[in-house]
Amino acid sequence: MKNAGDPNVETSPEYRQFIEDLKTRVISARILAARAVNRDLILLYWDIGCGIVEKQQVLGWGDAVVQMVAADLRRAFPEMRGFSVANVWRMRQLHMVYSSETILAQAARELENRTPRQGVPLFPGQVVPESKVVQAASEENSILAQAVRELATVVPWGHHVLLLGRIKSPPELLYYLQATARFGWSRNVLLNQIKAGAYKRAVTEKKTHNFPLALPEYLAEQAEEMMKRYYKL
Repeated sequence: MKNAGDPNVETSPEYRQFIEDLKTRVISARILAARAVNRDLILLYWDIGCGIVEKQQVLGWGDAVVQMVAADLRRAFPEMRGFSVANVWRMRQLHMVYSSETILAQAARELENRTPRQGVPLFPGQVVPESKVVQAASEENSILAQAVRELATVVPWGHHVLLLGRIKSPPELLYYLQATARFGWSRNVLLNQIKAGAYKRAVTEKKTHNFPLALPEYLAEQAEEMMKRYYKL
């Protein structure tokens, strides 16, 4: 066995390759850890926003509750950042926008570019029971809602703040979400893409990204299988 302090080991190609492999592994672990942290953060913010919206709808709470929630969370968790009034408003907006019917409808349209719509007869004269159509629509909405939520967890919070403050069109919002998730755009790159009109160019050139491509594989497959199954009924 060679001496641990042998300079020949340190300069050998085997050792240098070993170190490069370790560095790659460390970088990979750091990226995965950062993604996990971001996912947990976005899910937390989503749940806070969802909770506020639900209480407002069920109990009739007014907008002042947002400021109250922000203050109570800051008192309970003084070591945590992110519970400013403005940020809690953004959490509410995150949930409302990404779970809205317009966003889900846009996601459904993009899915339909790849798969047949549920409840549509496969051949002339075929009758699809109304109960099956209703069931298919309910399942589709549930899957789409989960898919959009999963897509949101891939994108950093700062990107969401940028998008929600600048983009109002559902197709455009989904486009930039998908592109950020797929290509790993930094916030500055995303901002430059928005300023340069990347979405408008993509529409003109018919190169908009397909919705399922930015989603976890199991969700994309689940959505497509569900739609195919009900199409064939």
